[in-house]
Amino acid sequence: MLGPTPKPNRRSSTQSIEHAKHRRTRSGCYTCRSRRCDERRPKCDRCTKGNRECVYPDVQTPVQGGSGTISSKARQPKPSESPGSSEDEYEDREVERLEVIRDEVEIENQAGHPGNSWSYNAGASNSQPTARVNGATRQSSEAPSLIQDKGSSPTPSTEGSIGYSSFKHLGGSYQSYDETLANDSESGNLRVDWSHLPADLQFYLTYFSRNITFMHYSLRSYHKDFIHTLLMDAALRNEPLLYAIVGFSAFQFAVEKKQGKIQDFLQYYNKAVSLLLRSLKKGDKHTTETLLAILQLATIEEYFGDWANLLGHQKAAYEILIDLYVPQTIVETDMGRALFSWYTRFDVMAGIMGGFDAAIPREWFSYSQEYFENQIAKDPISLGWRIEHQLSTMRLVGKDMSTLFAKKGRGEITHEQFVIENTKITQRMKDWKENMDPTLLDRRFLVMDFSPTQNHSGSLFDPYIPGVIYSGPLWVINVDLMDWHGMFLMHGLHTAQAMQTMPDLQHMSSLAEDFCQLYEAIMHHPETPKGSAVGLQGGLGIAAFFLPKDEAHTMWMRRKLATIESQGFIQTFAFRSKMAELFRDNSCMHWWLPNDEMYHPIIRSIRKFVQDRTSSPKNAESKDVQDMKAVFSAMDVSDQSDSSPQMTNKGKSPAMEVDVASSAGSPAQRSMTYSQSEYGDGSNNGQSSWNKQTGGYQ
Repeated sequence: MLGPTPKPNRRSSTQSIEHAKHRRTRSGCYTCRSRRCDERRPKCDRCTKGNRECVYPDVQTPVQGGSGTISSKARQPKPSESPGSSEDEYEDREVERLEVIRDEVEIENQAGHPGNSWSYNAGASNSQPTARVNGATRQSSEAPSLIQDKGSSPTPSTEGSIGYSSFKHLGGSYQSYDETLANDSESGNLRVDWSHLPADLQFYLTYFSRNITFMHYSLRSYHKDFIHTLLMDAALRNEPLLYAIVGFSAFQFAVEKKQGKIQDFLQYYNKAVSLLLRSLKKGDKHTTETLLAILQLATIEEYFGDWANLLGHQKAAYEILIDLYVPQTIVETDMGRALFSWYTRFDVMAGIMGGFDAAIPREWFSYSQEYFENQIAKDPISLGWRIEHQLSTMRLVGKDMSTLFAKKGRGEITHEQFVIENTKITQRMKDWKENMDPTLLDRRFLVMDFSPTQNHSGSLFDPYIPGVIYSGPLWVINVDLMDWHGMFLMHGLHTAQAMQTMPDLQHMSSLAEDFCQLYEAIMHHPETPKGSAVGLQGGLGIAAFFLPKDEAHTMWMRRKLATIESQGFIQTFAFRSKMAELFRDNSCMHWWLPNDEMYHPIIRSIRKFVQDRTSSPKNAESKDVQDMKAVFSAMDVSDQSDSSPQMTNKGKSPAMEVDVASSAGSPAQRSMTYSQSEYGDGSNNGQSSWNKQTGGYQ
């Protein structure tokens, strides 16, 4: 146990009974389960403030789990429950199974309580977890200064021998993810109970809890246990989301273990799609769980490299997002902030890739940044708010960048206006790094020492250079810096295209080298969570164009791309074609490395499946994203300096015959299509994308 078990009905003596914050109960409204709020049934303050309806659970009856549906075993009375006992009293006795929402006073009193907020891969998957020591990561009960005087503390080594106690996190002190999960499993104190589900679902949910991290989703913040608590809790209330998560987990399991067949995860993916379509056709009310299910399916499509389907999911998610939230309410909760981060990544990235503006208005980004500024003012010792503010600033720059280049591409601004606005964006990007909060650059957490057993020779980009990356509570700053380099590379390409000039090759080459150095160092660091090879790969393709064109750099890049794809992230045909041109080697269309190194049978099977089912673009916008038009047309500008002949023999190598489980008519094989009528309005004005009404995919 991390700390003392909360006592039933514990309340601060400073609170009046009238305004006491309620504990998490199964009888509370759905919204209250994910928020810390004062419940005044049938309305609660947060729901009233956000103009949301308090939706209470219906009385549930047990459902057979054999077919994979959700049962309500947890609702059955226990032998120890007396007939006259209230539900809340029963739940207080079940505190180990269902974690309460603690009052702010309780949280402050238990500031040393480590959580799963930082999902690290502490080492090899077969390593034995160390025992949890209560308070081991806390050196003092006092709230220390965020910035310690230089030299007052030794620099933490990569061996993890020093606790990281100088920061207040959003969700608790630093602790290894593997250690936390292992101890929770042994004590039976997992936060979400799925013991009532069929055995196969339990297996993949357990694998998900132990192995899937925020980096598998390319998220940029831990969002206070979003992946392992909020998301999974929501899945137990929503079957489409449940099967989408199980499908993603089964996919990751098959890829990691290099075993199994494609139908092992497609059966769950297919069921998630079918259940979601059925719900939409019935006209079920939009919920956060519906939005989560669509975003989870979009993540799977990203791994499949099917951007046509992904774009459809993104548009559907947008309609539901603006139906459920406004800029002022989405930032109020951990769930809302995670949803915003998850959705906007797809939205902004699709816009930059396709050369059009992100769908969500700028107000959402600017209010998010303002919100985190206010939170820092209220809670100046919170490291979490400072990290979130830094991320929100970058998201706003990304939004403005996609808007500006889209306007230039559509001819909506003059060349002179573009130059002025683009200069401002360039300066904002420089300011982001040069004026970064000093707290986030605390040199105490720079990795300076390495194990003597680590090999320092033979690496093109030495991962063991002191002072390159951060550790402990500042590990996520490495991700921010990676994104900054990647965005600056993208900005340089788009600027060159818009100006019809060559990019600044010296500047771009320097950015590319630094990007690859960071990537290599992060991937060799023991605190790096699983999924990071995929989660951090966004800028590699652009960096490849500005690295030296020698054999060493080419093979380094090809090996990284092979590693990424061997983890299930299938590159698009357009990307593979462009890389084959760059490397002057058509064999890249078949696989990245000679002799099919790392090209495991399960990856072959997935590649074959993806090749057969990838959707045809439904409109010009979708085609531009699928072809990565804005990115690759910008790369064509940078290619003009290369006088070497272009490849002429482009195309795929003969495909190997691999059995694919899905039939041609299964939901996984066909395009994921939602009609307008399935979301409510059956009108169709001929456009294939989403229109003003709440509609669906065409």
